Amino acid sequence: MRLFRRALVAVSLLAIARAGASAPAPAPLTVASNLMVEQEVIVTTRVSGVIDSIEAERGAVVRKGQPLATLDQREFRLDLKAAEETLSVSLADLKRYEELRRLNLTSEAEFEQKRSRHELALVELERAKLVIDRSVVRAPFDGIVADRYARVGEKFTVEESKPLFKVMALEPLLARAYLPASGLQTVKAGDEVTVEAPDFPEARSSGRVSFISPVIDPGSGTVQVIVRVKRDQARVLRPGMAVRLTFHAPSRP
Repeated sequence: MRLFRRALVAVSLLAIARAGASAPAPAPLTVASNLMVEQEVIVTTRVSGVIDSIEAERGAVVRKGQPLATLDQREFRLDLKAAEETLSVSLADLKRYEELRRLNLTSEAEFEQKRSRHELALVELERAKLVIDRSVVRAPFDGIVADRYARVGEKFTVEESKPLFKVMALEPLLARAYLPASGLQTVKAGDEVTVEAPDFPEARSSGRVSFISPVIDPGSGTVQVIVRVKRDQARVLRPGMAVRLTFHAPSRP
C-alpha cells in the first residue's frame, strides 16, 4: 500500500510538472511610444550682460562645463581690479592697526572695525571672481545643443531669464508606455522589450522595463511603464522618435 501511494504521488507530481512545462507563454504586448531623455534644460544667464562670443552651435556635442557662450567681461574685469585694490588697501590698514593695538595706541573697537572691512573686501573679491566665472555660459551636463537662441551683441538680463540655449542629454534613452492594468499580470521590472522604429526598419534595438508605476490611472485604467532603451548600432534612435514597444514577458510559475 505504501509503495502504491508513493507511486501515485510521483505520478501526480510528474503530471503537474508536465502541465507547467507545456503551458503557453503569455502573448507579447505591443504599444506605441516615443523616445525621450531625462535631462533636457533651457540654459539662461546667471549674470546680466551682452553676448561677446558664441562657442557652441546647434547640433554640437558638448561636455559638462564646456563653454557655450561668453558675455562681454570688460566691465566685470574692472570690478575685479577694483576689488583687488580695495583688498590690498584694507590689508595694509589692518596690519597697521595690528601694530597700533600691540602698542596700545588704538582701541579694540577700531581694530575690529578694520578687520571687518578687510573681511568684506575679501568677500567682494570673491564675488567679482564669481561674476567673471558666471559670465561664461556653460553646458550643465554632457549632451547636445538642441537649439541656440543667443546672438552676439544681444543683451541678456537675469531678471528677464531669456533662454540662450537648449541642451539635451543623449543618454540614457527612455520610452514611456501606458499599458492596460491587466498588463501587470505579465509585465515585470527587468523584462526584456523589443524596440522598433516604424519609419526606420533598420533601427531595431532592445530595452528593459526599469519602472512600473504603483498607481493605476482611474480615468484610462492604464499603468505607466518606463523602458530603458539600448542605443542601436547605427545610432538612428534619438529623442522624440516614434517607436513600437513589444513586451516579452517570460513564463512564470
